[in-house]
Amino acid sequence: MAEQQGIQSVDAAVRILQAMASVNRSMSLKDIANAAGMTASNTHRYMVSFIKAKLVSQDSSTGKYDLGPFALHLGLAAMARMDSITVATKILHELLAEIDMPVTLSVWTPDGPTMIRWLDASHPLTVNHKAGSRSPMLSSASGRVFLTFESEEKIKTVLATEIRSRKSRKDATFTTPEEIRALRSEVSLHRLGRSIGERVSGINGLSAPIFDALGQLALTISTVGLEHAFDPSYDGVVANALRAAADRASILLGYRPHLNYAVK
Repeated sequence: MAEQQGIQSVDAAVRILQAMASVNRSMSLKDIANAAGMTASNTHRYMVSFIKAKLVSQDSSTGKYDLGPFALHLGLAAMARMDSITVATKILHELLAEIDMPVTLSVWTPDGPTMIRWLDASHPLTVNHKAGSRSPMLSSASGRVFLTFESEEKIKTVLATEIRSRKSRKDATFTTPEEIRALRSEVSLHRLGRSIGERVSGINGLSAPIFDALGQLALTISTVGLEHAFDPSYDGVVANALRAAADRASILLGYRPHLNYAVK
């Protein structure tokens, strides 16, 4: 079907607003015009209308422009309509079609990382996991993503309980502050949590973070497989597909990776 013809003035207006939304600061008229690929005089006419509509505001002392209160209202309205689980589930199906391995979504609950979606591959993997299952923070791929990117306040009670439990089982790994810092650094560096037979013997897993419009961790998207058929390397085909899927979901939720969010 042929692409429908739009209204050029609206297309130009959208380019201007996109240019302003792409940075986390106010902008001069010249910078906005350059980013939108327009002349300064033409851009100024749009800015006059945007200010009247409260889509843009102008600082009287610097003359710079920023997004206005109605732009904020539109953004909040869009966020209120955005169902992160619905968005991520669509991406989950796309990832399954791409890699044909079991894929899952997990969210944070007061009891810890909790799986909410499991999609089987064409060769189902028999494991004792299902929607509602909780994952340990220190030995599962998704748990390590929450350990790294979820807020300290949210995870501290669950983490402390898990550390005590590991020590009581005489499992001293990942229980010292130094070990946990190193684990977080590894996950942060690769933007992936990884488990190589640590949660279930013979099963490898990888997990990636999905962020929302505020730069906060919304969900994790993960995949698992038998060790002989699952490449757990950070730069492998599975890892790259998983990261790309998480990035697509994050962008659909309004996350802008080039901004300096305070993720944790």
